[in-house]
Order: sequence, then structure tokens, then C-alpha cells
Amino acid sequence: MEMRQIESFLSLAATLHFGKSSQELHLSQPALSLQIKALEEELGVRLFDRNRQRTLLTDAGAAFREDATAAMERLAEAKKRATLTARGKIGVIRLGFISTAGYEIVPRLVRHYRKENPNVEFSLRNVLTHDQMKMLNEGTLDVGFLRIPLEASPHLDLTPIHREPFVVAVPAAHPLARVKQLRLRQLAGQPFVMYERRFAPGYYDQIASILTRAGIVPEVVQSAGEMPTLVSLVDSGLGIAVLPQSALTRKPDGVRVCTILDRIPPSQIALVSARHTHSMTVRQFVAFAKKNLTTEMIGQDP
Repeated sequence: MEMRQIESFLSLAATLHFGKSSQELHLSQPALSLQIKALEEELGVRLFDRNRQRTLLTDAGAAFREDATAAMERLAEAKKRATLTARGKIGVIRLGFISTAGYEIVPRLVRHYRKENPNVEFSLRNVLTHDQMKMLNEGTLDVGFLRIPLEASPHLDLTPIHREPFVVAVPAAHPLARVKQLRLRQLAGQPFVMYERRFAPGYYDQIASILTRAGIVPEVVQSAGEMPTLVSLVDSGLGIAVLPQSALTRKPDGVRVCTILDRIPPSQIALVSARHTHSMTVRQFVAFAKKNLTTEMIGQDP
């Protein structure tokens, strides 16, 4: 059974006129008759009752028309989906992000991308940096947004897309809550709550290095693996924390933020994806994200 036979049958079933269908299909009437005859022989049933005066669908023809119409519609949709998929306009992107990237970066990016690519779906997961790296290397995650520095991987491509200053978060009742700016040396002897190293070794080491250069040996009273948890610990009065500014985007009333006057490196978020992926959908999204987010980064304070 050939596609052209089905198309010829459906045309004739609609017009019930060999002459009209011949013109519609750009076929001669004998050629159309041969296609219909071949289809009937293959099916083993008569699809049309025809004589010199008229052409009518048989009951078998009517039943076949219903199923053939549905099949052609499904085939057209399959062709459309295949074309869109090949162009990266349809598919699912498995995207991981740290909590601070989930406040603004990821929601805004996904919203803008979906406006241009409404058939692309996202599977969004809030995943710690360490776990994202593992999933990206294993191929169970397509794109990740995480804090750098990171241990280099030959299989992954890393592009910094966001830069922000570190700040100090202190409980509202703390003496330092009254100052808006401070030097890191003012934190000497203070109890700290810090990010647990095993969840983001590069990020932890960056904080530790900043404090060490300022002559601070932090007295860590509690560690945690989530930025919101650290903010809550500060809110409880347990200690102070050096955090990326975005971690305080939705801070509780019991937390105050102090700007750091020391010249220290900023905190950065990077977009990480596999260097080689067969998914055009993922490649298109990564290109879109790099273009839009790296442009935004140019205007951010160093």
C-alpha cells in the first residue's frame, strides 16, 4: 500500500468524481483508476460502486475512509514533529539549577525561550552543585546552572553567565546589623554558618580563601548544603555568613545585609552542558542562553 494510493482514494471519496479528482491530483483518469484498482486488490474489498452515471462509496470504502483520514492526519503530525525536532523547536530539556539561580535567572530565561519555542518543554530540578556535575557527566541532566569555580571536566562546556558581589548576612540583633558597610577583619571572632564543602568544593574554597586573606579563621558553628538554610540559620541568630548577594533576595526580616568594602573576587554562576550532544533542542537552548545571559553579564559589576 502506497501513500499516493491513499491520497488518491481520499480525494475520490471526497469528490466521488474521477474527473475532478484527476484534476486535483494532476493525474490522468486511467492512472487514477489503476491506483484505486490496485488498492482494492490489496485490501481485497471494493471501495467504490461505479458505473457511467455515478461513483459511490461502499460500506467498506466508508469505513476505510474514516481510518485512512485519521492515519493521514497522524502522519502529517508525525512529519511536523520530526521537522520541528530536527530544528530544535520541540523536545524536553532536563535543566538543573542551584537555589539562587532559581530566583530570577532560570525563570526569566525559560519564560523568554518558551515565547519563541512554545513546543519545547523543561524538566526543572533544584540540584546541588556537586550533584549537578555528577548528573551532567552521566548524561542524566542536559543543562546546569551552578556556582563556580568547579573542577574541570573534558566532557563539559562551562560558560560564566552571572556575576555578583559577596555580602555579609548578620542577625538583626547583632552589633554589626547597624552598619551598612564593613571590612572583613571586623568579622574576627564571630560565629559563622557556612556552606558545606562536599556539596560545592570550589565555592567553599573560594569563601575560605577570601577569609584567610583577610586574616579571618572562621569559627564554624553550623554548616548546610542550601543557601536558604544558611539564611535561616542567620535569621535564628546562630551566626553570620558570607554569601552571594542573590542569596538574600528573599531574606527574612530578622536578617541584615552588609556590603563588603574589601576588594575581593565576585561570586559567579555558570551555564554547564555537555560538549557534544545529539539533541538539537538542547544545542539551540544553550546557544540562546549563552547569547542572552553573557550579554547581561557585560553590564554587571565586576
